[in-house]
Amino acid sequence: MLIKDVLREKNGSYILEKIFNKNKTWLFLNDNLEVPKKYFEIKEKIERGYPIEYLFNEVYFYGDKFYIKEGVLIPRDDTEIVLERAIEFIKKNKIKKVIDCCTGSGVIGIEIAKNTNSKVIATDISDIALEVARKNAKLHNVEIIFKKCDLFNEKADLLVANPPYVETSWQKPNKYEPDIAFYGGVDGLDIIKKIIKKAVNLDIKNIILEIGYNQKESLSKFLEDFKCRYEFFNDLGGRVRGVEILFG
Repeated sequence: MLIKDVLREKNGSYILEKIFNKNKTWLFLNDNLEVPKKYFEIKEKIERGYPIEYLFNEVYFYGDKFYIKEGVLIPRDDTEIVLERAIEFIKKNKIKKVIDCCTGSGVIGIEIAKNTNSKVIATDISDIALEVARKNAKLHNVEIIFKKCDLFNEKADLLVANPPYVETSWQKPNKYEPDIAFYGGVDGLDIIKKIIKKAVNLDIKNIILEIGYNQKESLSKFLEDFKCRYEFFNDLGGRVRGVEILFG
């Protein structure tokens, strides 16, 4: 099989660029070359469900390239809506200190550090996640304080998080990403509720969270017990993706 026969396949060009260490233009100029055996080995892994991001240890988020590896949640495009909401809030309210809770690969905290003047504290309970996040911060040349802890343990002007919020009955998109980064209990709200309660105890006034599209009603009932204002916002597909909560 020749290169020109696979360029239009899903991920075909990307995989070949990685194998040959060449760009797409080179591939088109050399499309009569034989496709190497490694291409089919990689394609087979992907077809069996192994994430392509783990294969090449990279993922793109908010227009930037980040390091990723097995054991850490792969950032999704939908989370960019939450990030944009946070950046807008930070700039509008001149926020000085932000906590990026459940930081995972660190993409939210890193993009906040790159696009605002806020001090960023990034927390996670996973050693692997913190290792990857530190590597990404170094890659993007940003100063972030990383802390291993259960959620967070200090006050900030804004708390941002993409926490585990998937119901335990749901099947993950693949078996390789860590359960701890996905599941948030029967209704998916266990960690979210813990975050909100802890924020209240630490007198954190502003929270922006990513949530599931079907959690608006349940979370609204939970928030009725608090003196706060809140607003849900949608992703580009028009489904609920996050909530902004303001106390005081």
